[in-house]
Parts: sequence; C-alpha cells; structure tokens
Amino acid sequence: MNSTLELVSVQYALALLIGQDLDLRSMLRKFLPPALKLLNCRSGYIWLHNGITPSENHTAPAPTYSYPAVRGSIEQDSPLLATRIQQIASQQWRVKRPGEILTLDANHYHFMPLGDNGLLVLVRDPPLPETYLLALGLVLKRLETACLACQQHAFLEEARAEALKAKAHAEQASKAKSEFLAMISHEIRTPMNGIIGLTDLMLYSEVSETQREYLGMIKSSSNALLDIINEILDFSRIEAGSFDLINAPFALRPLLQDTFTPLRMQALEKQLDFHWEVAADVPDLIAGDSGRLRQVMINLVGNAIKFTERGAIRITISEQSGAPNDKVRLLFAVHDTGIGISPERQASIFQPFQQADNSITRRYGGTGLGLTISAQLIGMMGGHLQVESDAGQGSIFHFDLLLEVAAQAVQPQPVTTSTLALSTRPLHVLLAEDNPVNRMLAVRLLNKAGHQVTVAENGREALQAWEINPPDVILMDVQMPEMDGLEATRLIRTAEQHQQLARTPIIALTANAMHSDKMHCLQTGMDDFLSKPFKVQALLEVLQRACPVSAAP
Repeated sequence: MNSTLELVSVQYALALLIGQDLDLRSMLRKFLPPALKLLNCRSGYIWLHNGITPSENHTAPAPTYSYPAVRGSIEQDSPLLATRIQQIASQQWRVKRPGEILTLDANHYHFMPLGDNGLLVLVRDPPLPETYLLALGLVLKRLETACLACQQHAFLEEARAEALKAKAHAEQASKAKSEFLAMISHEIRTPMNGIIGLTDLMLYSEVSETQREYLGMIKSSSNALLDIINEILDFSRIEAGSFDLINAPFALRPLLQDTFTPLRMQALEKQLDFHWEVAADVPDLIAGDSGRLRQVMINLVGNAIKFTERGAIRITISEQSGAPNDKVRLLFAVHDTGIGISPERQASIFQPFQQADNSITRRYGGTGLGLTISAQLIGMMGGHLQVESDAGQGSIFHFDLLLEVAAQAVQPQPVTTSTLALSTRPLHVLLAEDNPVNRMLAVRLLNKAGHQVTVAENGREALQAWEINPPDVILMDVQMPEMDGLEATRLIRTAEQHQQLARTPIIALTANAMHSDKMHCLQTGMDDFLSKPFKVQALLEVLQRACPVSAAP
C-alpha cells in the first residue's frame, strides 16, 4: 500500500471512530485508545477548555480525558507537559501553530487544537510526519463538533434535571401553602362559627334595640372577616387549578336586583348616587355561573363604593354585536367618580395582594385579592377584565362575556325570614363535635327548631352512641380527637352493610372549606356537607334534605 492510500485509510478509520454517543466520556473512550493505536502513539490527552479559566495557583488544568489515565495529577504524571499546558492556558489556549511539536523527556508532544474549544496532545517517538498532521485537521474538526454536541447534551440534561428539581420544589411549596391555608382556614372558621352562630341566636331572642344594633355590628364585622377568608381560599383554589365553574340557566335581571340592592344601601349611606340599568335588548334568561358572576359584580361595585367619596356609581349591562346564534355577548361596566388609578399603576392592581397605592390599604382596608380573583374568574368564563382610569378622575371597570341564551331559568330558592320556626318533623340528631362553643351553639339551635340532640365529643363516642340508639341523622365534625369523623363514618357504613341496617344520613359539619374536603367526605360515605361558619337556615335546610317530611314514619 503506497503512503497516500495508507494516509487516506488512517484518516477514514479515525473519522469512523468518532461515534454518535451523547455521553462525552464514552465517546472519547471509544475514540482515543484506537486512534493512538492507529497513529502508533504512546499516549494522548484531550482538554476541552471552553469555560476553563487559568488557575490562580499556576497549576495546569486536569485533562478532560487521557489514555492511559493520569495517575494523581498532571503535575505528578508529566510535570514538563503540565508546565507547557499551564503556559498555553495562560495564553487563551493558543499554540504557535497547529501541530506544534515539542520534545519533552525525550518524547515528542504534538499540540493539535480542536478548533476553538479544545486541545489534543499526542505523545509519539518518532514524531508524526507533516502529511499526517495536515490530514488530521478534518478529523479533529469533526471531533470538536462531537465534543460540543456531548457538552450541549450534558448541559441540557443538567438543565432538565434542575428544572425537574425546581418543579418538584415548587409543587411541594404549593402543597405546603395549600395545607397551611386549609389549616389556617379551619382554625379561623371554628371560632368564627361560634361568633356568627351565637350572634344569630341572640338576634332570634328578645333583645333591646341598642343590643340588636350592637349584635348587628358584630354580625357585619364577622361577615366581613369571613369574606376575607373566602377570598384567600378562592385565590388558593384558582391558583391550584381546582376551581370549577357551574353552567346553569338563570334569570339575569332578578340576579342583579338581589346583588345590587344591599350595595345600593351602602352607596346611599355615603350619600352617593347609585344607578344600574340593563339594556332592553339584553335577554333575561342566560346560562352560566350565576354565583361567580354575582361575586365579580359584588367585588367591582363594592370597590367602586369604597373608593368613591362623592359623586355617583353607575352600572350598565348592554348587548354587543358579533355573537353566534343562540348566544349573546354582554358588556358589563362599572363607572365611578372615585380616586381613580394612574396609568402606570393600572397593571399592578390585578396582581395578588396589590393595590394602586400602598397607602390605600391603610386608608380603605382590604386584602388586594378582590380584583385578582375577579379577573381570574372572568378569564375562566371567557372574558377579560379591563380598566380605564386616571388619578382623581374616577374609573371604569368593564368586561364582556359570551353566554348562552337559555330557554328556562332555575327557580330561585325562597327567601328565608329572620324567625326560627319549629321543624315540621322533629328529629333525633346525633351531634359529633369536639369544640364546646360550637357544640353548645348547635344544640341550642337544634333544640329551638324542635329537634332532640345527643352529643358526642369525638368519633369514638359518636360510633358508640349510634350503636346504642341509631339517630335519624348524624351531624359529624371531621377533625376530632381519638377518632376523626371520617374514620367514624367508615366504621358506621361498614357496620350497616354487615348487619344489613338502614342507612343513617351523615352530614359533614366541618370548618374544612376546600372543595377537596367536600369530595373526601362524600367519598368516605357522608351524604352531605356543610362548612362552618354556617347560617342557621342552611343547617335546617341540610337536615330537611337528609330527612324529608315525606320520609317520616
């Protein structure tokens, strides 16, 4: 074989050694030892110096890969080579010329750049011919590309691992936050139930006008605190993606009438003009989440009243063009003559816990969550909340929604009175409740309604009371000492099945207010769910659903 053909064969064989491995060390391990054998070299070193800075202690950087492997450090293995590498590193890894050959320790060291990112050092005696050094240029360029691909892959894998680690930490933090909010909500709702319930109980009794006024203030303040708790829970549910909208037919005008009547009273107390109108062409029966639409309007109009000292509040609902058949696009707008918002602060008011000015929090109060929740709810309903305002010139908050036109609306629940009427069917109620104030409150309310109550202070006592004298219905708290309400419910359901007993209705009466709490209770075997603090009428209604009059013996 002539020398040219031999050189081409060696060049081709070296190129084939550069495989497709994405692991740098594996790729270099498959390349360097066979390459040294083909070139009849004693040893070889590869430095990939992109990202390597010269050492401050004047030591040579360790090679990325070498064959044979370096024993200890490069200074210990080959001190003269280490000195030369340190010099090259201090000169930004430039060699005098590609293929530079130095004789060190009676060996010939070939310094061959791998493009701009690496250096290959071959040790051979005698040195490689000039023709070989020139022929290796294309092979080394391909080796550089392969090394960069491996490094990029390693970087991406490391970034992916870091991203997965960050995602896991974020999920853990989100879970911890949700658990913390649920725990705080439970701890606040438990005493709130006692405050609101006992206030209602006092209002049902004979009190003087002054006492009734004070009790009304206590109830109003308690409801305001409850609204704040509900805002935080709503925000947490939306952020966690566990918030679902309800799509049902409803009558728009009666809904707005019920929503705006108490808000109008608030405006009149501040001597503000209050006006709302629905355009004549707006259909009355539409489908959507009426409860969340009501929540949004209460937030927007409540803010307008809160931030307006003089002037007027005006709400308009009009129909927009461009809606498909059997649908309607409605524009909701809330106008006020209040303090206004400067253009540079308008984007921040839709962020959590933000207001147009920090001083507003001190002056007007509030969590800064109302607009955030409203904007997110409107977004979930397919709209976009916007604001037009200037400081001192009032504001217009508006959004449009594409809603279905409904044929029939759900009949509204009858309005309850402020009197506590006797039940048409007295029940034997088993109450499992560990908090003494809430226990006393529930007993008195149920007794006033004509029901007989047996009390249990934990799940174990509730189970024993059920076994001795099965009640008509059980009001079961969830978090209790010794045995919680979920475990007590499971044991009751198991006993009913084994003994072929009639099913006793079990209602969760708990300060746990998350949707997941409700689903957990129902999956455990409970029949209904009522979160604390509850309204008296809501308690009586849930008992009516569990034990209807038609089911009486």
